[in-house]
Order: sequence, then C-alpha cells, then structure tokens
Amino acid sequence: MRRGAKTFLGLSALAMLASCSTSSPSHSVLNQPNSGWSLVFQDEFNGHGRPDPEKWISQEYNRKQNADGPDGWWLRDNVNLTGWGQLEISATRIPNRNPDEDDDPYDYASGMVSTEGKFETTFGRFEARMKLPQDPGWWMAFWLFADEVHHVDGSGEDGTEIDIIEAFGWTDKIGYALHWDGYDEYHKTQNKRDFRPGIRSGWHVFALEWTETEYTWFVDGEQVWQSSAGGVSKVPLWVKLSGEISTHSSVAHKWWSNMPEDKRLPDRFLVDWVRVYEKEKP
Repeated sequence: MRRGAKTFLGLSALAMLASCSTSSPSHSVLNQPNSGWSLVFQDEFNGHGRPDPEKWISQEYNRKQNADGPDGWWLRDNVNLTGWGQLEISATRIPNRNPDEDDDPYDYASGMVSTEGKFETTFGRFEARMKLPQDPGWWMAFWLFADEVHHVDGSGEDGTEIDIIEAFGWTDKIGYALHWDGYDEYHKTQNKRDFRPGIRSGWHVFALEWTETEYTWFVDGEQVWQSSAGGVSKVPLWVKLSGEISTHSSVAHKWWSNMPEDKRLPDRFLVDWVRVYEKEKP
C-alpha cells in the first residue's frame, strides 16, 4: 500500500472512531426529560494519559496466578485514555514479570479501574456505553463491588457483587450475575447468560437499576433481567471496569477461553462514558 493511502486510511479510521464516540448517547436516562433521576457521578473520559485520579484508581498485581503457565496481570500501562473521548483497557502478551518465581516464556496483562475510595453509593442507576472486545482468550466486566461482599451471613444484604455485564472476545453470549457470602465454601450466586447476536459490534449501553427491593438490568434500553436473589445489598458499592485473563486449566472453561496460539493480541475494549444516577425524592 502506498504511504499516502495508508495515512489517509489511518486518518479516516480516527475520524470514524471520533464520530462513533461523540454520537448521541442513546438509551441513557440523561436523554429522557423528567426521568426522575439525578446525575451524581460521571466521566466522559476526555483527554490523554491516565484516567482522572480524582475519580479512579488502577490496581496493579498478579491477578490470575498460574504455577503451570503464564500469569494474568493487572497493569496500569494497560489502562489509558485514547484522546478521542474513551477509556481503553487492553489485553497484551508481555515478558515474564516474575522470573524469580517461574520460568514462563511470557505472561499476559490487562487492567482495571475502580472508584474505590473515590465514589461509592447505595442504590441508583449505573450506566456505561462500551464497545466490547473481539479476540478470544479474555473478557471484560462492568461491575459493582465492596469488601463487605466477603462477609458470610447467609444473605447478600451485607454486600453483593453485582455484575452489570460480563462480555467475552469469542462469543456473542454475555452475562449478568450476583455473588454474595464470599468466594469460598459459602459462596452463593445467581446469574443469567444472554445470547445477543452482534453485541460485539458497535457501541452499546449497559445499565443496572438497584433499588431497596430488586436489581434490574438493561441492554440498549431493553430490560433483560430482574432479580432480588440473596436479599438486595444495603451497603455502598463502588464501580469497577476490568479486563481478565487466566491460563489456569481449572478456570479456562466455557466462560474463559484458552489464549490462542495465533497471538492475535493486543486487543481492547472501549468505554465512552460512565454515569451514575440517584432516584429523585417525590
């Protein structure tokens, strides 16, 4: 390809990306007059570099250890603003980061952001406009969490992990889930898997309404699930966006995918915006 043609195509692609990102944020209550919701948190992800430190933290550690193969890390370098109004969380293959512990030929990395210590709330409507990953071997999540999720008392009222959306780079099946009473022998969960052809193409708005009595999930304005399993959480939760990679054989089941050998990484998912609302008083 001629250099000029390549430059033109590159500029055209960037223009299209910008156009997609700044188009009307459909399916958000922000566009609905007199919706009964008040905006209490938002990020439009403008600028370059790292996400706003007044709103987000990024943890960095060996997220998915594997004594028999490459590990899956969370790294700050895998979380950036694109300069076109999006947050980008990428998946990459990296040099082995812990050669003193294993002799893996390489490791994998993704990243996360959360509002832990910055913003948390009880009840509300949580929305994000996102473009999902494309390549196998990893997946993303938009979720709510707090340390109280580890408490065990037979009820989710003292803390529930709420997965607003889990999506994968190799299937159009997505998931919504609740987890409570920790993650060990007393762990309880309820979930729904939802096959939505074409969901990995283009931008989509994923939302959750959390009230005192139930949780309700939405995709592009359509209600897709409702649950109050375990008893609805009554403690504040923070917002998380993350990518996950694991090569552990006990984990790489149908909801994970073994990293393919054709080395298609890097891949990414994009977040156009995140918004949180509280219900207005009557």
